[in-house]
Amino acid sequence: MLSLTELIREIPATEEDSPEDIFVSAPGFLFSDDLRNIHGDPGSVIVYTSKRFGEISMTPAIPDSEEERTLFSHYLWNAGILMAERVSGQRLVNDEEERQWSVQGHDVLELGAGVGLAGIVSTLAGASGVCITDYPAKSTLDNIKRNVKHNIPQEIACRARVEGHAWGVFDDDFAKANGRKFDRVLAADCFWMPWQHENLALSMLHFLSDDSDARVLAIGGFHTGRAKLAAFFDVASEKGLEVQDMYEEDAEGTRREWVKEKDGGRENVTERKKWLTIAILRRANQKGL
Repeated sequence: MLSLTELIREIPATEEDSPEDIFVSAPGFLFSDDLRNIHGDPGSVIVYTSKRFGEISMTPAIPDSEEERTLFSHYLWNAGILMAERVSGQRLVNDEEERQWSVQGHDVLELGAGVGLAGIVSTLAGASGVCITDYPAKSTLDNIKRNVKHNIPQEIACRARVEGHAWGVFDDDFAKANGRKFDRVLAADCFWMPWQHENLALSMLHFLSDDSDARVLAIGGFHTGRAKLAAFFDVASEKGLEVQDMYEEDAEGTRREWVKEKDGGRENVTERKKWLTIAILRRANQKGL
């Protein structure tokens, strides 16, 4: 199985790479224990190679303000790559997992979409409708729209749309019109801001369908620390989401049990960057799937 980072190549903004560009783009080559978990420089093109759909080319947004830059929505993270793999039917070990992660025929919402990869792949994978959302910043949303237009064939373009959504805000037209509409809610690397955990959980609950098989599919990296990830799932539980399945997986596909704390909170930064948390959540006490 290829590493997640082997599925990505980045075409720099200029034809000639500087030594600094080469250094930044290949930490795994220079330092064999390190793993690049963030992809996308201003003006570059990110190319994700899907076993099922071939090459998907995306540009990262160029933030208009420092506030937008601090949201880090102008990058593709490894959690987003794994989400794209999963919803396209890759890196799954049995029929049950294929059913849990399938988006075919489902209404799909992507939260914190970044470059929009998971939403694009969900559309290609046969979702009946896909809404790709991120913070309502013009540069971010316009960039996602360009990526969607470039990668989704015209004959199915009507299945995908891009909308702005600030987590926890439900008094706008979009939130009012789409409450409890989606039976697949995708969230990749949305968990690094503890002050937004409650709003994120509330958005998941607001948009998640009441259908018995409706699920939140969540993937998060440990690059900002295990404690922040663990805290989100505590908040989500308090708000009415329960974990159906949860474990850890590294960039090579090795799995291990999820643990809330590791090494007494002193987990090695280089080592933890290789791992992601994968979770499937549903409304509390909801049965099915």
